[in-house]
Amino acid sequence: MNKDFYDVLGVGRGATTPEIKQAYRKKAAQYHPDVSSDPNAEEEFKKIKKAKDVLTDPPLRKTYDQVGHSQFEQAQKQGGFSNTHFSGNTSDFFTTSNFSTGFGNLFETFFGGPSRSSSRRGKTLTTSLEVDLEDAYFGVTKTIRFTRPESCTKCNGAGHPSDAKTINCSTCNGTGTVTRTSSTVLGQIQQVATCSTCNGERVSYSKNCNSCSGSGISTNKTELPFQVPPGVLDGTIFLYEGEGAALKNGANGDLKIMVSIKPHSDFKREGSTVYYSYELPFQDAVFGTKIKVPTLGGLSELIIPPGTQSGDIFTLSGCGMPQQGRKKSFGNQITKVQIPTPHPSSLTNEQKKVLKFFGKPTEANIKSGIFDKLKEL
Repeated sequence: MNKDFYDVLGVGRGATTPEIKQAYRKKAAQYHPDVSSDPNAEEEFKKIKKAKDVLTDPPLRKTYDQVGHSQFEQAQKQGGFSNTHFSGNTSDFFTTSNFSTGFGNLFETFFGGPSRSSSRRGKTLTTSLEVDLEDAYFGVTKTIRFTRPESCTKCNGAGHPSDAKTINCSTCNGTGTVTRTSSTVLGQIQQVATCSTCNGERVSYSKNCNSCSGSGISTNKTELPFQVPPGVLDGTIFLYEGEGAALKNGANGDLKIMVSIKPHSDFKREGSTVYYSYELPFQDAVFGTKIKVPTLGGLSELIIPPGTQSGDIFTLSGCGMPQQGRKKSFGNQITKVQIPTPHPSSLTNEQKKVLKFFGKPTEANIKSGIFDKLKEL
């Protein structure tokens, strides 16, 4: 038998929404396919994400708690809950029937108001994060700091103190909706819309919360841990569901995080390929040598053949960036050799003589062996 959603996240049945989200983030950091070596990581990640999606959606969580895990899963496999839950309200039918998606849209089109299946959500927020190229190579956990509308902590998002008296909304007479009739070429059409006075709550209150002035929302600074996956590309946008703006009597919006990567002083990146320029002494280019070339993952050995020219290119396989979303798959590093020209002031008299001798080759010079002279430097 599958674990129920509370067990999947490791929380109690009385856990609050923030506690559930915190548990989800902890589990997600452990099982995200981009960072986990567990062979079952992808499947586990899907389970914890589904558990979070259900338990942070108040109507879904209420249904889940009422029907239990097995019946809830079975109903979802069949495309929705059966119409045995039909309560007599037309919009309930469109919500609970197996055809909830299509008929829910028809309900909104012909009757002018949303069915109960279309939940209200807060705004999607966007923030940015800049990381070093080394962080993008290895992956890193960063803290995102931003400001967002959240449920008022003083009134728990209700918008009024607990001792406030309720009064039926005078605009909608406690129905939560208002009906408007308009004449069209097809005849008269009735449009049902959410009451703008009570926002569908059906009641008003004798006094408002003095902290949020009845909105149920306060704007606060917040922090979230964010796992930057190895190989992340510049400009990648990540979506954190339910971490956006709160909405009174609605679900939280989402949070988009755009990752940008700082330019590096030594390395240039294009996708998973890294480019690096290495200055090679003249004598090493002439006779060949072994060198240690810096890469983002550490030093790597490179064999320089005799007669190497300035501008020659060498490929270090697997020494580039990790490929985002592909475990243990790396690009290459392209190393371009540059042979600097020494300034005369940095040369000894003997070195100057040898270079001048090298610059004017004669038959005698060739016989004496210019390379022997260079070896003496």
